[in-house]
This record gives sequence, structure tokens and C-alpha cells, in this order.
Amino acid sequence: MTLDELRDKVRKWDFQSTGSADYTAHYSTILDQLDYHAVRDWRVYLPAEHPDFHSNYMERLAAWIGNLTDEAEQKLFLEYALYISFFSHDDFVALYRTALDREIKRWVAIQVGARLESHGGQALHELVHREIHNHTWFCPVTDSMDINEFHKVNHLAGVAHRPCFASVQMEAEHPINPNSQIADDWTRYMTNPSSQPLHYASPSLKRLVLLEDIVGSGTQCLNAIRWAVANLDKPVLFVPLILCPNGVEALRAEERRWSGRLSVRPVIELRRNDLLGPERQGQQGWPIADKVEDLAQRCASRSSVNMDTFGYKNTGCSLATFSNTPDNTLPIIHNKPSGGGWEPLFPRVYRD
Repeated sequence: MTLDELRDKVRKWDFQSTGSADYTAHYSTILDQLDYHAVRDWRVYLPAEHPDFHSNYMERLAAWIGNLTDEAEQKLFLEYALYISFFSHDDFVALYRTALDREIKRWVAIQVGARLESHGGQALHELVHREIHNHTWFCPVTDSMDINEFHKVNHLAGVAHRPCFASVQMEAEHPINPNSQIADDWTRYMTNPSSQPLHYASPSLKRLVLLEDIVGSGTQCLNAIRWAVANLDKPVLFVPLILCPNGVEALRAEERRWSGRLSVRPVIELRRNDLLGPERQGQQGWPIADKVEDLAQRCASRSSVNMDTFGYKNTGCSLATFSNTPDNTLPIIHNKPSGGGWEPLFPRVYRD
């Protein structure tokens, strides 16, 4: 379906509902809202910059709705599109700032015993600032988290190396060729993180902050976090920018396991009624949640070949970011099967 064809359909649907072509009704309002965000907030979706896809959200929306032939289902997809959360680059800049200003500063203050009543406002600010900029190491769990942008947005400098800890853990615990030395290497680096350690000394790193953009079940993160806590002998803070309910449960259990050596502080924590599918656990969700769940199951044979109907481990998310769509999101939104037959709204680039 083309965008012009979708606009014609929307006008027809509203006319059928109201009996007047002059009345701006339900479906026209939704389409106008989507068009507003497409022009202002959703202009950049990196995977759609590839020539196999249309970079314009509205054109992809029309093709996505065109996957369906039944008009009641097409109307439902149009309504569902308004419930899909899209995090733009500007949104991530705000998440980076909030992560530092709200979660990390508070944790560092606790680590150094900084208290307003004993230090005073200015002294407390200077102490926490010094500890963050001189003695705290910020690293990603996977390369999905843009740690370079996080540093730039928050004006963090002084540490040359920011490894992905999922890769560090994989090298350390590789089932065929494990590297038993890597923990000692990074521990020494934290003692003197100078780019020229033979000639100059830099302030030692006393603590580690691990960050990740979106965490669903926590499966991808847990091994790396456990390895860091167990091997670096430093307090570790894990900050997921967006955390799903299953990940909350897994990470809180991990936090308890380490008895204070690990802290978990998400910036945004999704609720179960934000989800679709079994992980909603019967909670009252969106007004259209039951209908979308039913439609996703009916579309599964075309849209989610060899995939869980409600995303990885049936997490049931309905979100995308400017850089990609997580596999925790429903495949009806992001998947393009190799055999064709389904046009995604937010085509996903897969890691493997």
C-alpha cells in the first residue's frame, strides 16, 4: 500500500463512521499525529537509511499496514502504531544526562559517604564531581550502548579505554581458549589508566559503571556483570537506560546475590501493562492490547518465522530507537523474513 492509498482509506473510514467528509474523525486524527511525529521526532531511523527500505516513516507505515487485507485489521494496525514508543537521538541524549545526574551521582555520593549536612552544598558537589571525573570508569556492556556519545554529552574525559564488558567476559571465559590473565590486566589498568603508563600516572579508578541501552530479560548482560563484580574487586553500578520487567526481576536477584558489591539503577523501568503477550500477565494494558495480541498471533506465520511471536523470550515490547529496534519488540514491527511476505515498520538489523 502506498501512502496516498492509505490517506484515501483513512478518509473513507472516517466518512463511513461520521457520514461527513468534512469531519476530522478518529483515523484522520491518528494519521495526523503520526505524521506530526514523523516529521519532527522520527525523521532518522538508521536501519531504514539502507536502500532496501524507505527512509520516510509514513511510507513505511503505509507498506506495513498494507501487509493486511482485512480493513478492520488495517485500522487496528493504524491505532497500534500510535502506541509504539520511538526513542529519538534527542531522547537518548536526555537519557544519558539523566543517567549521570540522577542515578550515577547519587550512587557515587553513597560510595564516598558524601552527605549534605556534613559537607555542605558546594563541598559535596565538588567531591562528587571529582570522584566521577577522576575515579569512575564508564563502560558499555555491549556495543549497542554508544559509550562515546555518553562521554561527550556528559563531558567525561581522562580514560582512554572503554571496553565492552560482554566481549571482555567472553574472552576471559571462552569455552575453548579462555584468557585467565585478562582480569589482572584490567585491574592493573584501573590502578593507572594513563594512555602512557610508562611515563605518566593517572588517578586510579575506584569503581565501575556499566551501561546498556535497552535490557529485556537481562540474558545478554548478566554474565558480563557477574564477571566484572567477581573479578575486578571494585563496586559496580549497572545502569540500563530502559529496563523491562523480566530484567528487573533478574537484576534485583543479582543485586541481592552480591550483598552491596553490585547496584542496579535503571533510568526508565517499564511496567507489565506496557507489554503485550504472556509477559503482561493479565494486567490491564492499553485499550487495544487484547486485539493486538490476537492479531500478532494470527500474523506470526508471515512476520515471525522461527521467532517468538512477542519478541525474544516473548518479552512483548513495542518500542524502537533511532539506531535499531530491539529483538524484545514484537516481530510484526521489525522483522522482514528472508522469504518476503512482510514489510516491517522499523526494519531491524540483527547481530547474528
